[in-house]
Amino acid sequence: MSGRIRLFWVVFTALFAALAVLACVYSSLFGSIWNRPEGDPAETVTWFFDSIRIGNYPSAYSCLSDYVTLGLEQEPETPEARKIYDVLKKTYTWSLNGSCRVSGLEAVQPVSFRVLNIRRTEDAVAARASEIFEQETADKPVSEVYDENGAPLQTVTDRVYAMALEEALAHPDALCSETELEIKLQYVDGAWKIVTDRPLMAALVGGES
Repeated sequence: MSGRIRLFWVVFTALFAALAVLACVYSSLFGSIWNRPEGDPAETVTWFFDSIRIGNYPSAYSCLSDYVTLGLEQEPETPEARKIYDVLKKTYTWSLNGSCRVSGLEAVQPVSFRVLNIRRTEDAVAARASEIFEQETADKPVSEVYDENGAPLQTVTDRVYAMALEEALAHPDALCSETELEIKLQYVDGAWKIVTDRPLMAALVGGES
């Protein structure tokens, strides 16, 4: 009887070891089955963009898998750049564009994102500044417009640029552009996190990827 018990334990131990090996192989091949992600990736995307829109950057950054900050909380150095950045943040609008595509521990959520386009703004300001310069200096003495080297006086160009910028930013909708983003996510530590990429980072600062 004891021999049969020992034989049973030998067979059982061997079977258990085989099952353990099989489980390890199966787990490595199909990890998503053993660690099935919970939650909706779209909720992370929604939380991120809503937080960005209201300026709650710590909340937004908590949605990221690879960065603790994107530097969006930093104010530009010059007054003109700060004006542009303030308007840019106010133009943030976004919407989910279709269903989220989930594959194991990865997902992609399409998003439509609209924001002030910096390049378009710069072009509009430069064009308007040129017009204002001609209007403002047409009847002025040369000495009040140009220096001894024939270059426009800094005080004149600063005033003209400020006027052009003020006009352009008064109607930001005309300077906005819409970008279609593919927001990538990974399931990390029990939660869906956004994987930042160049198109996303460029869109957030009004650039083009």
